[in-house]
Amino acid sequence: MSEPPSYSFHHLHIVCSDLTATERWFLDGVGAELVERRESRGLPTTELRLAGVRVLLRAAGPGEELAAGGQRRFGTDHFALQVADVDATVETLRRRGVEIAIEPRDSPANRIAFICGPDGVLIELVQPRAAR
Repeated sequence: MSEPPSYSFHHLHIVCSDLTATERWFLDGVGAELVERRESRGLPTTELRLAGVRVLLRAAGPGEELAAGGQRRFGTDHFALQVADVDATVETLRRRGVEIAIEPRDSPANRIAFICGPDGVLIELVQPRAAR
């Protein structure tokens, strides 16, 4: 039997209806760091760093449209960021104008909240119980 593949996380890629607004939201709203702006396959692309992860934002190309909203779909539902204090983070983000989708609450193992990103991207904030 062969060894299982070895993985490390490389990047998160988000296609944006408004690249400039999405970039500004990540920079000013949640405090991402700008790495570079470039073109990728003929489309404007921004590379950010958030929580040590590469986040690539790309403008929508011809024929790409935001899927209809209003209900949950199969596929990627959200991504999560671990924080030291969910309640304090939510208050900081609220002051920055970030929309809070689900206020802080306890789950079985964590304190969590959800924020709304551009184009319906849902982001969970997670505070492990051990960190409380």
